[in-house]
Amino acid sequence: MTRWEAFTPKATTLALGVQVGGKIAVLSHVVMDEIVDPDSSDIVVEIGGAGAFAAVGASIAGVAGSSLIVSGSGAVDRPVLSDWFANREIDTAGLFSVGEYGPHTRIEYLANGDRIETSLFGLEHFNAHTPLPANIPYPASELAGVYLFHDLEGSYWRAVESFRGTFSGPIMWEISRDACLPRLWPVVRERLGLVDVFSINRMEAAELLGASDLQTAVRALGGAGVPVVLRCGAKGSILIEGSSARNIGVAPTVAVDPTGGGNSYSGAYLAAYARSGDGVAAARVATAAASAVVSQYGAPRVDAVLRQRVAAVAKQVSVINQ
Repeated sequence: MTRWEAFTPKATTLALGVQVGGKIAVLSHVVMDEIVDPDSSDIVVEIGGAGAFAAVGASIAGVAGSSLIVSGSGAVDRPVLSDWFANREIDTAGLFSVGEYGPHTRIEYLANGDRIETSLFGLEHFNAHTPLPANIPYPASELAGVYLFHDLEGSYWRAVESFRGTFSGPIMWEISRDACLPRLWPVVRERLGLVDVFSINRMEAAELLGASDLQTAVRALGGAGVPVVLRCGAKGSILIEGSSARNIGVAPTVAVDPTGGGNSYSGAYLAAYARSGDGVAAARVATAAASAVVSQYGAPRVDAVLRQRVAAVAKQVSVINQ
């Protein structure tokens, strides 16, 4: 039995026919992307970042207000972000202001299809907006799950360790790519002792484990000590629970923009997993939620209609034992 299986939040019956209670707290950066149109040089501002898309995924897999974004923002950006999250039925009580502006990225697309991304305020400014468990505005008893997106930085994980002692629900860690080096795998294993679910994509897994093929990565991740969702993009995902591995299929969709697909998968997985404890069912919901996100440019607005559509699509997602 994992730590969180003994956690039984106050539940209410939902229209989707499932039981759920508490918030899914998403701790990660929200970024204002300033996209330069290559033809006109006009600038279009989009909301992005792992935090934004993971919160959208959790909202799709939950109910109105069950997804909570916890992230630093700027006082100037705050009204725009609040409206954006409100349109996706995400609780913004966890936004906290640090100066005038939150993280901004300038994205310029080149004629050859490449793009240049530039942080407008630098790394120190970005790090100042990093959310910690202490920034969660609700007591642990009102949470159903917690999502983390981060590297291996020591002070961050000491804060997580302190929080872990107060919270028995599931914590998911989606690893940052800059932590995916073979020499860091022992440190990653150590950090996994503080969480309940690990989310990583195929390329990150290959880099972290020095694995030349997928099955080598799957076998290595089987020793992670926690369930692992290995995201494989258009080829679906693999749910790894010790020596057991299941191939999770894809949802029928036309992928328009892959941005945020992995983050939204992770957020949706955690929300579904926290209410059911069923990894396979959670992976199916996550697959359907991610398909809704990548089927358009930018994150979709979230409402009961979208949730019902995603729930129906999830039932169509195949599961095959390896």
